[in-house]
Amino acid sequence: MNDAPHILIIVPELKELEPDDNLATISTARELAKHYDRLGYSNAIRHFEYLPQTFKTVVDEEQPDCVFNLVESVSGTSRLIHVPPIYLEELRIPYTGCPAHAIELSNDKVLAKHILQLLKVPTPRWGTPKTLPAGEGGTWIVKAQHEHASFGLTQANVVQGTTAAIARAHELAKEHKIEWMIEEFVDGREFNVSMVETPDGPRVLPSAEIVFQNYGTDLHKIIDYRAKWDDQSFEYQNTIRRADFSPADRSLLKELQDISLKVWEGFDLRGWARVDFRIDAANNPFVIDVNANPDLSLDAGFMAAAGRAQISPHEAIRMITDAAMLAG
Repeated sequence: MNDAPHILIIVPELKELEPDDNLATISTARELAKHYDRLGYSNAIRHFEYLPQTFKTVVDEEQPDCVFNLVESVSGTSRLIHVPPIYLEELRIPYTGCPAHAIELSNDKVLAKHILQLLKVPTPRWGTPKTLPAGEGGTWIVKAQHEHASFGLTQANVVQGTTAAIARAHELAKEHKIEWMIEEFVDGREFNVSMVETPDGPRVLPSAEIVFQNYGTDLHKIIDYRAKWDDQSFEYQNTIRRADFSPADRSLLKELQDISLKVWEGFDLRGWARVDFRIDAANNPFVIDVNANPDLSLDAGFMAAAGRAQISPHEAIRMITDAAMLAG
């Protein structure tokens, strides 16, 4: 038991007012600590320190064999979430999850679109308020360029025509003081594909579909902020994850797995990741999001997928930790 590693779990620095995803991260850290306790790994939870020397002091105090990176925002913004891996790489300490460059590329939705295009991976048409031409038709959705967890995403973000989409992006930029991008809305089924690293490479876990039950024509089928965080809302209570598929979906599921593996390799993902898809009326899949280090809480998509693969939560954490320590 003395040979068991010591794990330092790093989380965002708490502010006086925290967004829901940061509070959820703290809860996940406590769950992680319980998993490590079950594995017999000593562990500690500490806040990430943005000043390099202060962070080095934390690391020197803990002397970890591996750091579990749960930092989803730095100094109140997701734009800097690639910073903790940079510090850890400089300190030559093994850490879980994706490297700095993979986090930066996937977290910036515009950069991610360019990578997907280079990989020849299908993804919806997109643009920014500066690059998207006005006057085009179709349905469009406005998303925060660098923030995640459905930040600022409401039903009002789905609009008709690029002129309205550009106007909505400008409204949101004025309200939230951040950048927004615009994507053609694929009105169809939504799937999540989770992956975990093994000594033999990434393992694709069973896919899940998000079912928007009881959604009428007055609601767009999206995982908006209410669907993700407001457990008293109609949206939250009527977005259901399912994993039982008919033989008719077999070809589509195989295609989703193949695309996800291509995304893993192209973005240099590690540890664990998730790729989100929308499927159009012709059954064509489109990647709408690449998630490096997705949510690990027990009720989130990754752990649900691991469970369907007969991988317990503590075993999933052991696999992620082993991959990090093997990579060094």
